[in-house]
Amino acid sequence: MIVVLVGLSGTGKSFVASILHKEFGFEWIRSDQIRKEMAGMELNEKVRVGFSQGIYSEEWTRRVYERMLELAEIMLKQGKKVVLDATFLRKWQRDMVLKRFPDAIFIWITADEEEILKRLKTRVDISDADVDIYLKQKEVFEPPEHAIMLDTTKNNVKERLREILEGSDS
Repeated sequence: MIVVLVGLSGTGKSFVASILHKEFGFEWIRSDQIRKEMAGMELNEKVRVGFSQGIYSEEWTRRVYERMLELAEIMLKQGKKVVLDATFLRKWQRDMVLKRFPDAIFIWITADEEEILKRLKTRVDISDADVDIYLKQKEVFEPPEHAIMLDTTKNNVKERLREILEGSDS
């Protein structure tokens, strides 16, 4: 089983991925980690470039997502469950996943904007996204057509994930 988390920065994708990892036994493949490893950077090293520039350019993103999919394929062949943690802002990025994994489960992670802004202003992790990046992402985001929505400002995230996973087993 492969689960793909889609959504803007600050919505709670990594929070959801951590639950899938800790509570449901998924292998967690995180674009932030892959990107920095590919760039030869320390995970907590911050990158300050303009939106879609440097290691966040479209070409870099394509390479990062390809690497994520390669790792997912290896893990799935080993019988593991995988969660892909990245924004997947554009349709072509989600199509990359579907081409390789037609049965992938897409979960569109959302949150109240007030909460997103609060999270981004106080964020301490490997992500480089801040409020400015979030606002730029909103401008280019192509909402997924076939994804299950999950609002992380609600209190029942773990239970909702359990429902989604059980529903996909049938």
